[in-house]
Amino acid sequence: MNRRLMWKSVLATSALSVGLLVQAADAPLPPIHLVYSVNYAGIGAGDATISLKPDAVAGCYRYETVTRPNAFVRALYGSPNQSSRFCVKDGVVRSQRYESVLENDDKQSYVLDFDYAKKTVTDENGLVREIPGDAVDSFALQQAVRLWVAKHASDAEPPLAEFTMVDRKNLTHYQLKLAGRETIGTPAGSFETIRLERIDNPDKIGRFWLAPSRDFMPVRIETKSGKKPTVLLNLKQ
Repeated sequence: MNRRLMWKSVLATSALSVGLLVQAADAPLPPIHLVYSVNYAGIGAGDATISLKPDAVAGCYRYETVTRPNAFVRALYGSPNQSSRFCVKDGVVRSQRYESVLENDDKQSYVLDFDYAKKTVTDENGLVREIPGDAVDSFALQQAVRLWVAKHASDAEPPLAEFTMVDRKNLTHYQLKLAGRETIGTPAGSFETIRLERIDNPDKIGRFWLAPSRDFMPVRIETKSGKKPTVLLNLKQ
């Protein structure tokens, strides 16, 4: 197995985890600090922390994931982390710079710099690709989803959410829908939740349980891609 595969799945899971707060467009996003337990193929793999802080520029933010794999997992797969600097203007999320870092493995670490005026993204090697005007990096994607949910959470019949994500090699088009309400238990407690589901690809499962009592932050996240094992995150604190 590729040593990055397991934690790549974890980061992909956290990339679609949605820290949500219903608020006016372009109102300052509040700081976020979430800690999740990570389960991969039914085995405890460690913890992942997601944090959001204001950047030096008004309306811009720094978003980070830090993984803390257990010793066995760390020895096999390393400890990847990711960060996104993005800005919000007129309710629209715009990625500025995305970094994915696999500890002690520069070959599998990469950077993306976004230029929306030119509709391009440039990687750490200077390779330039064209992108759609609505594309965002895999981590800032959750903030785009956040604003969508803030707008449609109370709709009697909410529309489908559609987003375009750019990573190191590909563009991925996502569709998600609000799919019902459930009460679930987590290490952080029991929560009344709204379930958000990915529906654009039957081979890729994505389910996200959002708790209104926690400002619509995710308290459970479940993803699965094809025959790969399921990744499950549960809120710890």
